[in-house]
Amino acid sequence: MLMKSKLLMLSLLVWTLPLMAAAKTGLNLELDVPAMPNTKAYLGHYYMGKLYQKDSVTLDSKGRGVIADAENVPEGLYVVYFSDSKYFDVLLSDNQRLKVQVDTTDLPNRLKFSGAEQSIAFYDYSMFLREKQKESTLISEKMKATSDSLQIKALQADMKALSGKVQERQNELRERYKGGMMAVFLNGLLHPDLPEFDVPEGEKHDSILSSLRYGFFRDHYFDYVDFSDERVFRTPYIRSSLDFYTGKVLVQHYDSIDHAAIQLIERSKGDEHCFQNMANYFLDFSIKSHIMGMDNLMVEIARRYYFTGQATWADSTLMSNISKEVRKIESSLVGMLAPEISLCDTLGRYHSIYDLGGEQITVLFFFEPTCGHCKKTTPLVRDFYEEYKNDPRLNVIAVYMLDDEDEWRNFIKEYQTENLINVWDPQRTSYYWSWYDTSTTPMIYVLDSNHKIFAKKVDVDGLKMIAKYELK
Repeated sequence: MLMKSKLLMLSLLVWTLPLMAAAKTGLNLELDVPAMPNTKAYLGHYYMGKLYQKDSVTLDSKGRGVIADAENVPEGLYVVYFSDSKYFDVLLSDNQRLKVQVDTTDLPNRLKFSGAEQSIAFYDYSMFLREKQKESTLISEKMKATSDSLQIKALQADMKALSGKVQERQNELRERYKGGMMAVFLNGLLHPDLPEFDVPEGEKHDSILSSLRYGFFRDHYFDYVDFSDERVFRTPYIRSSLDFYTGKVLVQHYDSIDHAAIQLIERSKGDEHCFQNMANYFLDFSIKSHIMGMDNLMVEIARRYYFTGQATWADSTLMSNISKEVRKIESSLVGMLAPEISLCDTLGRYHSIYDLGGEQITVLFFFEPTCGHCKKTTPLVRDFYEEYKNDPRLNVIAVYMLDDEDEWRNFIKEYQTENLINVWDPQRTSYYWSWYDTSTTPMIYVLDSNHKIFAKKVDVDGLKMIAKYELK
């Protein structure tokens, strides 16, 4: 088993925190901090990578205080903090009656836990891991400092043995506290080891093996995570794990991410709050992503979960905003047949954009003359087309989006775009704004030989790359 990296990330989407779950014994966290009399101590909890304040207590003149609740607080990883530099983590499982003696001169090393078994086990494991990390750093430094192959081999063996000790400790704790918060925490930091693949020797042996390993890693990355267990979301690393998976593990293409996202959302549907977290996470991701075609995922999530009433947490404002966004983009998604519209050229003749396009590539360039970005982009589009103006495989259709003919013609003359196919919609009969998302300008679409949307929201560098590889 390998440890994943931990990083706290805050989602910009509005997350609704779940109701606290009732339990039997109640929280009773005694703090004994002699060095901080009459100081306020806070209890915070992690949720989707963000730290929220849960409770607080003012320590007495001897530095003692109790954070108590008549009911158990939800199991998860919590933080007791006194200031930005003085804090420590505490794991709360089903038994939440514990005492912590705190020496603030060396946190988190000088703590003494008593009471709740899993809280103690978590702290002991944390200290064990810190020691092993020091040993790992020392071995790495020795490896960097030597060129002796025998010594390097011995150090690599030491590193492997060290990793084995960590894995052994993790496995022992996971088994001992199976079903408990300790196991949930460790499971979220693990992913399966790669199996041995039987690939025949040959010219493509390495590429086939690499592909099989990647496929296994992608499909089994979250094997140990139960996304329907809300305790998973009360860890500091789950958000960064999802970010790493979507941004680094998955192929950065909408088909790959779309498939994985729906699978993970489906896995969370055993619990309403978990389902909400995962649906919101990927909706948020699809809206903010710079990956071309990710609005396909936004539309699918909206149609599959929000428009069917499954997203019971969505209020009327959120539903209205999602509906507006879907209506804006649903007819011009990557992979769809581009809507056929007729536009007017400079001689007053109407043409279907299908007829005006190139044999292999059609570029639709929507612009407004007063748009600053359009003014910067238009010369780049013009210069890009100069290389292909005599190539029937590619055409650029420049669509003026307003209704001032003089402005349009002056713009063509000023920016010397006469070689482009210049069109507009003087009578506003095409309703192109309903068929194509032109909410921001300039907006560039690329259609293939079958009039399907091959790319959208691309810049001129993207056009150059597409033309280079598609017009070989």
